[in-house]
Amino acid sequence: MTVNKNFVLATSSSVAGQTMITPEVLEIIAQKATQDVEGVFSMRGNLTDRVVRAFGSSARGKGVQLTNNDQGLEISTYVFLKYGVTVPQVALNIQRAVMTQVASMTGLVVNQVNVHISGIIPNRYEHGIDPDHMFDQAEDGE
Repeated sequence: MTVNKNFVLATSSSVAGQTMITPEVLEIIAQKATQDVEGVFSMRGNLTDRVVRAFGSSARGKGVQLTNNDQGLEISTYVFLKYGVTVPQVALNIQRAVMTQVASMTGLVVNQVNVHISGIIPNRYEHGIDPDHMFDQAEDGE
């Protein structure tokens, strides 16, 4: 079951009222935590992200899906990793980062973080040739 309602955050205040957080905010927190992990190249978008972007708004929570079921809050991330990383270690770092960041910012407990590796992005070869100055003379006069 996908999350579509607000979460009530626990507060220790004597002031009457509630603090609520939308699922979109949790998605953004999880997205940012994931992107900050070393070895992550980018997040995968989904159809909703492309539709939202087509109408002029930036995609929220790109590459993140929330599920709230009987076991609690579950977050799935969809990532592209940099070539050469140790995939299990990067996945573990993503899980830790998401759980820690969501807990520290909201007080909510994430019961499970699933990391879906959507691809590996190879390093770009930098050839050092500037196409705008290919035929310039060398500085030593050659």
